[in-house]
Amino acid sequence: MRVHSQSFLCGRETDPRRIRVGIAEAYPEAMVQTFTSKAATNGFFIRMLAAQTLRAGLSESLLAKKPEIDFLLRLAGTSQISEAISRVGSKNGEPFVLVLASLRPLKTASIAGGRKLPSRPLSEAELQRVEQGALLSAHRA
Repeated sequence: MRVHSQSFLCGRETDPRRIRVGIAEAYPEAMVQTFTSKAATNGFFIRMLAAQTLRAGLSESLLAKKPEIDFLLRLAGTSQISEAISRVGSKNGEPFVLVLASLRPLKTASIAGGRKLPSRPLSEAELQRVEQGALLSAHRA
């Protein structure tokens, strides 16, 4: 199963909620989420976590009711929603990353004021975070 994703770094002048809602309307087939830019800047790392979420959705084993929250839980490495939002949630007036991910190919998005994140091999720390995200599913089962 192939996961298609696009990630964009957006500046502090952009409203994360407004852009998330607008992109979700334009891409109804995709999971769309925003998070603090401090949490991740590698497009490949983000795609790996999004793949965990989308696969969990197919097997009806999401960590939360919505895939967008499942993704935040995996990114934060916790099973507590409030903790995930506190750790990695986007905030007005701060740079953030917008991610859209789908099992179907996505038309190329462009985000006003945003630049596409590069994809590079996972660092050791990113690999550990991907493993931690997978372990959240194992602990839940």
